[in-house]
Amino acid sequence: MKYLPEIYLTMCIMNKYFLKLSTIVLPLYFLLSVSQLQAKTLLIASDEWCPYICDDQILPGFLVEVLNEIADKNKIETTFAFIPLARALSLSQRDQVDIVLALTQQHISGYKLKQSKQSFGGLYNDFYVLSDNNWRYKSTKNLAEALSNNHILGTINGYQYGDEISNIINEKQANVFAASGKSPLEKQLKMLHMGRLDILLDSRFTVQYQLSKLPEINILHAGTQGDFTPLYLGYSASIPDELIDIFDRGLLSLRDSGRLANILAKYGISDWQ
Repeated sequence: MKYLPEIYLTMCIMNKYFLKLSTIVLPLYFLLSVSQLQAKTLLIASDEWCPYICDDQILPGFLVEVLNEIADKNKIETTFAFIPLARALSLSQRDQVDIVLALTQQHISGYKLKQSKQSFGGLYNDFYVLSDNNWRYKSTKNLAEALSNNHILGTINGYQYGDEISNIINEKQANVFAASGKSPLEKQLKMLHMGRLDILLDSRFTVQYQLSKLPEINILHAGTQGDFTPLYLGYSASIPDELIDIFDRGLLSLRDSGRLANILAKYGISDWQ
């Protein structure tokens, strides 16, 4: 998978072409057969959300590694761009990005994307606070009360947290800070550490991974809302179902062979199934 700087992504979208080295490749917003797509470059986009998607050439994220192996086996060329999730979703809805990674069903239905049949990971709605903060999540009611009492909740722009949490976020927008950019979770963790946030909402897998790289940040898990939420690949409407099936079957093959477990072990996590 080749990495595309955001400035070139903008150029590609403006010209409705994908650039692969010095070769101009025809746009992918036409309905293409799988054989044609295998000769093209799929544009994949997401923000950084380690250990799923990482800005690291050696450990690029387990989801990136999984897609790389499936694409390589099926001779599918891919290019990856780090952009804010909200922008990636908007571009995919307009057929200007082919695949967006690690999406909930809310994302996919909301932006009218196609969905992988297989889940490619998952998340929990986990809350974190500084070690000297006594607040703990007990219910959506006590979260709403905390925000009414001027606590600031940190989220990430474009992320979906389920209907119950989303309703609170929408009602208490003045007390919610939604980070954006290439590495929004790292930004939120640092803001929590500096006392600019009172409560952080994200998933334990990504928070724990980031904390392993930020040992100076001392925070506590303050509770979990809801159950495990599966995450999917979101495809633009122009992508044929046959291509979606290739990636679904590729994931199952990696799981059956034990290769998926080997990839996940590098990031200290286990299979979500």
